[in-house]
Amino acid sequence: MKKKLNISRRDFVNGFALSLTAGTTLTPFELLANDNLASSSAYYPPAMSGMRGSHKGSFEIAHALAWAGTKFDEPKHQTDTDYDLIVVGGGLSGLSAAYFYRQRYGKDAKILVIDNHDDFGGHAKRNEFMVDGKKLIGYGGSQSIDTPSSYSAPAKKLLKDIGVITERFYDYYDQEYFENRKLKRGLYFSNELYGKDVVFENLLRTNINKDDNDSIDILNTFPLAKESKKALINLLKSKKNYLQNEPSLTKRIALMRSTSYSDFLRKFAKVPEEVVLLYRDSPRGLWGVGWDALSTLEAYKADMPGTWYLDLEVESVNPKNIYEREDPYIFH
Repeated sequence: MKKKLNISRRDFVNGFALSLTAGTTLTPFELLANDNLASSSAYYPPAMSGMRGSHKGSFEIAHALAWAGTKFDEPKHQTDTDYDLIVVGGGLSGLSAAYFYRQRYGKDAKILVIDNHDDFGGHAKRNEFMVDGKKLIGYGGSQSIDTPSSYSAPAKKLLKDIGVITERFYDYYDQEYFENRKLKRGLYFSNELYGKDVVFENLLRTNINKDDNDSIDILNTFPLAKESKKALINLLKSKKNYLQNEPSLTKRIALMRSTSYSDFLRKFAKVPEEVVLLYRDSPRGLWGVGWDALSTLEAYKADMPGTWYLDLEVESVNPKNIYEREDPYIFH
């Protein structure tokens, strides 16, 4: 094997060697010998903003192996050093494994972390921006530390070991920012699809009582067909079990798992397609896909309309709303 490219990154954990094996037209071993990537000051992944995912250079060798049947010769003799630990995958779990190993066996432990991407962190990379001569850091992938109070003891200790002190978020995150400015979630209707550009208070997940005339008045001003507005209001007011014809709890849950929430609204709640489309894209910010690709059971856990009275209050399904957190959503 030719000379190996080792990159030391002091801003995470000293002593880790990250070996870049991103494929281009070179074989893995030729690429390892090419240290132009490391020496070029212009090539710096954290400055490449955006969620690049599996960028060019990270997947070609895997595709060649899986799809083209390409074979690579293994070295006849070992030319690299021995390692105490080799970790395949430089995401959070891989980096944590290497860090825990070093804690247990000392700083002289020889650890190699290998990744096919040009930066470590897996889905939790970072982006750097220079604004008026000042470096700002933002996320380039995962952006939240969700409910850290529920973490295991080793995970909590790891955060503190690397300098992530979650208690500080309570001091620096303004949890009353929106409330103090009387800001609410809005629902935007575009001129292109609805004939005019207008924003209303988002009431699509509001359980409406029969005397809630204010909400009903707002819903009636939505730029929807009269039939769609009536069906939407009825959906938000309904206390009906739309799956009552399936008495078996086991079969009901199986049906919910295999039916998208969009299809549930069509087939069981029987709302017009305009209402189905109104809901479809609402979970994209969290899941990356809409309710046409997420199950009715997921919609039940998210407390979506039409699933409120399905009589599923059983241990296997609860807690009903997986989006209710013990901690505030402030850790980023």
